[in-house]
Amino acid sequence: MATKVNFYENYGDKSARERAELIYSNYSSVQGIIEDCKMRLIYEIKAEKERKRSNHKDELGVRIQNLGNYSNPTADEAVLDVMLEGAIKGLNSAEDALSDPALVQEFKRREYVIVMMADEYASFKRHLHALSVKEQELIIPLLKQEKDYYTLAEEAGVSVPVVRRKASRIHCELISYMENYFIEKL
Repeated sequence: MATKVNFYENYGDKSARERAELIYSNYSSVQGIIEDCKMRLIYEIKAEKERKRSNHKDELGVRIQNLGNYSNPTADEAVLDVMLEGAIKGLNSAEDALSDPALVQEFKRREYVIVMMADEYASFKRHLHALSVKEQELIIPLLKQEKDYYTLAEEAGVSVPVVRRKASRIHCELISYMENYFIEKL
């Protein structure tokens, strides 16, 4: 199984078929990987904003306020969090939250990959739930790693090779469908 870091780093460079295989192989942990990637990107953008802000502080930290303008770091932090969450969810751009042009492209690319990961995972789940009830009863417990072939064979009253063949057929059909559904390159 790919580690979370390898999953994310490789995802954007893979073909549609390879991305479908990555989701299939890591189905039980993909949602967590996506959430981790979102939080890591937000953390990195916030850290970069803080680094940039601290580099531009006036000498001795002297703060001059204009009449009626008050500094509220907590509110500023909350606004940044909302902007970043919106950027990751595709509501606005990471460019709004980060003004350094050298890093904007990198963060936008990573944001795009995360959004596509979430969209493709949601599509994969929808297609799984569009399978027949019998197919769902076989493949979903395998993907969630709740049951193995032996348990499923025992429950169905068939041999393990029969269960493996059915699972393999569903796997091939699912990957083939998703390959045609996903865009070829991110």
